[in-house]
Amino acid sequence: MRLLLGALLVMAAGGTSFAQDFNQKDFMLANEAGQIIGSADLCGYKLDDAKLTAFMENTIANLDDTSRMHFTNARGAQVQLAKMMSDTERKAQCALQAKLAQKYGLTP
Repeated sequence: MRLLLGALLVMAAGGTSFAQDFNQKDFMLANEAGQIIGSADLCGYKLDDAKLTAFMENTIANLDDTSRMHFTNARGAQVQLAKMMSDTERKAQCALQAKLAQKYGLTP
């Protein structure tokens, strides 16, 4: 019983630390940016090189460590997920990502 209680306390303390370090807004931004960049070539929409470079240097590079790592994961996952989507799913996802690219000012 003591071992279980000790394990629960450690988990609770660790969870509190993660919650304090976690920035939901940065995490969502990283997720969307990773999906936008990860699907651009596959979906056929264009991203402006200069705008993309500035976005990466001024926005993604300044995110917290967890969010930056999530950006990389989301980018890679988007490519793999798109390959498994039906045509309808892919069209819908591509339309969404193209619109988000515009929202973030990444299109020519």
